[in-house]
Amino acid sequence: MSKTALLFLLLFALHAEASPAEAERIKRGFELAAETWGLKMKIATDPAEREKLMANQPDPAAAADELWRQIAPSLKEDWTIPYAAFFLDLTRNLTVAGTDGNTGSAFAEERKRALETFAANHTAKSGIAPFCIALAESGDAKSLPLLEKIFAENPDEPTKGIAALGAAMLLKNLGDAPEVMQKRLTYLRQAIILAADQAIGGTSVAEIVGDELYVINHLAKGRTAPDLSGADVSGRVIRLSELRGKIVVLLFWDAKSPETDKFIGLTNQMALKYADKPVAILGVTPEALDRIRELQAQGAIRWNNLIDPADKLAKEYRIAARPAAFVIGPGGKIEYTGLPGSFAELTVAALLAGEAPEE
Repeated sequence: MSKTALLFLLLFALHAEASPAEAERIKRGFELAAETWGLKMKIATDPAEREKLMANQPDPAAAADELWRQIAPSLKEDWTIPYAAFFLDLTRNLTVAGTDGNTGSAFAEERKRALETFAANHTAKSGIAPFCIALAESGDAKSLPLLEKIFAENPDEPTKGIAALGAAMLLKNLGDAPEVMQKRLTYLRQAIILAADQAIGGTSVAEIVGDELYVINHLAKGRTAPDLSGADVSGRVIRLSELRGKIVVLLFWDAKSPETDKFIGLTNQMALKYADKPVAILGVTPEALDRIRELQAQGAIRWNNLIDPADKLAKEYRIAARPAAFVIGPGGKIEYTGLPGSFAELTVAALLAGEAPEE
């Protein structure tokens, strides 16, 4: 057999491996592993057992890499759409260290290719609602034009409505300028008109729009932060309103994110940096009381936490994904919402300096 024929057969064999059944196996395998791991974490009470579980958390990067090898040759085909959506979900919070020591997004080129192929081939097709949801949950501003294209081109009204909802959710990352807010409200109205009864996860588009309107009216920058109260690790009840006069960094987090260790490290650095300043860092977490108490006692977590096992406080603040941060000024007004990290810390620094945080 010639080398050319052998190469052709090898390429054919590699492509033949890509199939809906294999992609489904990878997807369901990771979902089952993640669900099982989460249940074990909930019932684990022994610190050593929980530490062992944390070290054996299902690896989204490995699942994403395996899934990408299956779908990459066939991205133009319709069967890949739900699996490309799942790939975006798996990789949205993953990071990788660059050669320069800086941290960047993992799978950046693969995500870019998935979006470009989708934009060129699938925006007007039926059955793309899962991809619209994945785009919305990505938090990536680059997904906004694609959702707007789906809204403009897709003939299916429910799909258009879900795309409109996704666009509204991404627009909130662009700030609270009047023109941005008007656009968000327009898309939210379209979502209600076109897709109110469509189910997303365990809820409906109408319920999600209601939460988004609550965020606009009560949790946007410039609004007075709604009060909340809960018990910390010592059982002491803490109210957010009792911290008036201080800058409050309110952090909603849990241990399920693959970036948890990084988040804890950055927050510890912030706590040390502002230890002698009028800054209060307050976490809200559903993690087990004993585990958080132990970590705080060891100094592995250097900020106080409210224990929220039923996610009551998270629901009050309409938290859809963790980690999430709010920076609240001394007068109680929200000055920043988004991911914890450099932008949140810049907002704290500006407030300490008596400056108005940048839009």
